[in-house]
Amino acid sequence: MASIKGDLSVMPLTDILQWIDLTGKTGTLTISHLGTEKKIYIEKGKIVYVSSNKEGERLGEFILKESKLDATIIKSALIQSQTMKIPFTQRLIELKYFTTEDLTNIIINYAKSLLRDAISWNEGWFEFIKDIIPVYVMKGPIKLNTSALIFEVFKEIENKKFNRKK
Repeated sequence: MASIKGDLSVMPLTDILQWIDLTGKTGTLTISHLGTEKKIYIEKGKIVYVSSNKEGERLGEFILKESKLDATIIKSALIQSQTMKIPFTQRLIELKYFTTEDLTNIIINYAKSLLRDAISWNEGWFEFIKDIIPVYVMKGPIKLNTSALIFEVFKEIENKKFNRKK
């Protein structure tokens, strides 16, 4: 199991993600800062799933805020996906709670939210473990364009800075 580890103050998250995207790597990127840990699962350079251990930043919590689904429905779909060893996103689509397009938009917003926070980290640690992705995210129905996502997050950050200066 090949891995690369480093300090985010030396190699920022955006550089790591661009390298992974450009080289088409597959694996799990874990970043941590002050007790918060975020994982970005990547298949052939494309983000397929993101997660966080931070209160309020878990995918189920985000879906609850962004949709009309009840918490028990989301929890049930999550448990089913884990039992069936399939991606959570796939299970939500199979149960017809979302279309692939609608869920993709939610996942894009979720990923942008996590990245916006993590990109601001001037310190912390990262580890990229090549070719290791949990079964529950492999071959998921949603693949995000990593470079486009980074660009959108930077654009949002710059717009926010510009609007504060007005």
